[in-house]
Amino acid sequence: MREKTILADIYPSFTSSKIRNYISLTKPRLLSSVIFSAALGYILPLDSVLSVSSLLYLLLGTALLGGGAHSLNQWQEQVPDSKMNRTRNRPLPMGKLSGNEAFGFGIIISIAGIATLWFGINSITSALGILTLLSYAIVYTPLKQKTVANTWFGGITGALPPVMGWTAARGQLDWEVLPIFALLYFWQLPHFFAIAWMYRDDYRRGGFKMLSLEDQTGKKTGVQMLLNGGMLFIASLAIFMIGQGSLVYLAGASLLGLGFMIVITLFCFTSNFNNARKVFLASIFYLPILGIIIILERFLII
Repeated sequence: MREKTILADIYPSFTSSKIRNYISLTKPRLLSSVIFSAALGYILPLDSVLSVSSLLYLLLGTALLGGGAHSLNQWQEQVPDSKMNRTRNRPLPMGKLSGNEAFGFGIIISIAGIATLWFGINSITSALGILTLLSYAIVYTPLKQKTVANTWFGGITGALPPVMGWTAARGQLDWEVLPIFALLYFWQLPHFFAIAWMYRDDYRRGGFKMLSLEDQTGKKTGVQMLLNGGMLFIASLAIFMIGQGSLVYLAGASLLGLGFMIVITLFCFTSNFNNARKVFLASIFYLPILGIIIILERFLII
């Protein structure tokens, strides 16, 4: 009887608390955008035959690998996270998980993700997954404490998942993947510049080197948003120009791009928290809506 009581005490604690904390390590909201972008890369090539099994392997492998990368990132940044208001309630700063638990969890699910991509899809997709993981953990994360250029380097990491999706569908790298890579790259920059502007005091406490910390007026941040927003607009049109989208896509991409540029321009004229938040929210809506257009078009064409 006592043994049952002990197990009853331990098991609920593990399932309800520990599991939630481990899931939190994977940064579910950010992870969902990674998985979505990989799916876009898979669906985009019009001359590929879609396979439910390979798509599922892609989504599972990307989820495991991305979750592992995010867990290792939190393990690496547990000290600065404890100093920032927006991150101090994460499992590691709060002591809900130990550093060893986070590190072990990150390594295990990363390896599981790499294996899933390798055996479930192909070696090139798995290799791109490894590149994504290493660039995030070894390049981007350390650079955040050293140079404002970290945002541009981090954009490369974030733009690799759609390339993984493309190679999962085609079994090879093609030059036609460049527009979707560029789209994800240039989408991230205004998105993260907006976040860095809104939470610049937090980033300063955490010791991160961000453009916004050297830009009290917001002019430098606004210029970068505008430049990269323009490049995003061009990248979105390039998908149509290489024959991977119809006139419906072109119209949707044009309207979304122009709308995004208008919101960015508002920040350029008046650089404040509210307008930075509008840029952030516009970026949040932009990618899913454009992705839905691509997905609907793909299945309608089929």
